Amino acid sequence: MLRSLRNIGNLTLKELRAIRGDAVMLVLIAYVFTAAVWLVSQAGSTEVRDLTVAVVDDDRSQLSARLIDAIRPPLFRAPDLLTPEAAQRAQIAGKEVLVVSIPPDLEKDLRAGRGGAVMVLVDATAVAFAGNGTSYVTQALAEAASDYLAPGTGAESPLNVVVRNRFNPNLSATWFTAVMQIINNVTILMLILSGASLLRERERGTIEHVLVMPVHPHEVVLSKVFANGGVILIASVLSLVFVVEGAMGVPIAGSLPLYVAGAAIYVVAVASLGLMMASYTRNMGQYGLLVIPVMILMLLLSGGITPMESMPQWLQILMRTVSPTPHFVAFAQAVLYRGAGLWLVVAELAAMAAMAAVALALVLRRFRKLLS
Repeated sequence: MLRSLRNIGNLTLKELRAIRGDAVMLVLIAYVFTAAVWLVSQAGSTEVRDLTVAVVDDDRSQLSARLIDAIRPPLFRAPDLLTPEAAQRAQIAGKEVLVVSIPPDLEKDLRAGRGGAVMVLVDATAVAFAGNGTSYVTQALAEAASDYLAPGTGAESPLNVVVRNRFNPNLSATWFTAVMQIINNVTILMLILSGASLLRERERGTIEHVLVMPVHPHEVVLSKVFANGGVILIASVLSLVFVVEGAMGVPIAGSLPLYVAGAAIYVVAVASLGLMMASYTRNMGQYGLLVIPVMILMLLLSGGITPMESMPQWLQILMRTVSPTPHFVAFAQAVLYRGAGLWLVVAELAAMAAMAAVALALVLRRFRKLLS
């Protein structure tokens, strides 16, 4: 009995030493019980906060100024005063979730008892914000009008707030989740397949065959990126056309070739990231431990599951700097939902292309050391 207990103790110490020597495992444990807890509870919030609003003020009266002042933090960002054309472009590009249109002579009509209406155009592709955000802004505008026109009386607001949902008129969650699921699947499969393509050769010993072949590191890297990326890109486009648009009836408003071009840049960036992480691991087990937290981070903070506006400002800047996923989500939503053209999404395309170039450069540098 004592010998058995001693053996169990010795084996337990051996396992603890193994865990201590596994840097990937230690980093994962530290991440899961620190950053992951904070991210899920704080950064992944769907509460309305810092909602972007544009105001088209054609009245330019004291009442319209009161209405604009009612749109204030923390629920809303300070509203942008735009022309109708600029507001439309901003909403198509995904920069403004709400557009409040104040018509001419609104205050004059309300004081004369003729009634008046303010229109709120809602980007309904932002499903998490469209419902609650619309209710909050409607209430804020109605209360501001009542307080200004009949202060202290508690009378019902004479202002009629008319809401129009754009790009998703019935607020169907299916329209949003279908495309977001394709984006998530592209991210997950590219990370897994690109890393597995390298680790499979390591585990089978075929990487030694590559070392003696007359090939250059960039040829090995690009072959893996093009093969895996091509398969995933074709599968995602077929899914978009035949499953999402064909079977589910979700309309595709924008240019399919433009979406394919952006998706091609994105798969190159994600495949390069997967290859780079795989080059630092020795087997699929270690790669799985490393890729899971990265994958969760990319998906949770992409803007596809929870709104980017609900995240702290520093985290929004960080994710848009180090991850191509927020740019791809914004690009895909603008093109597929809102019918945005090239000039409205060129900034997202440029950001993804820059990240793809940096990721490829880093993985090529790592591969030169690996193959040497």
